[in-house]
Amino acid sequence: MSMTHPFDTDTTYELLADGNVRVSREGKAGIFTGEGIYVSGDIREADPQVCNWVNNVPNPDTQQSVSRIAGRDDAGAKLVSHLS
Repeated sequence: MSMTHPFDTDTTYELLADGNVRVSREGKAGIFTGEGIYVSGDIREADPQVCNWVNNVPNPDTQQSVSRIAGRDDAGAKLVSHLS
């Protein structure tokens, strides 16, 4: 998964296989933890919130329950009909 920073569209945050986040901008890059802590590279500062967003991708094989949003699945439909 990767995303561009919402306020700095020249900066890209990319999830690496080891769980760290690669931040790249203007041909330079830096590696950060999912909490935004610097690990290595030319870029030494990153937005910790964006690092967390990129790093927080649930693994469906280890997720203990299915995420539900009211109104977007069967349980939400039951809840909505109950409240009507």
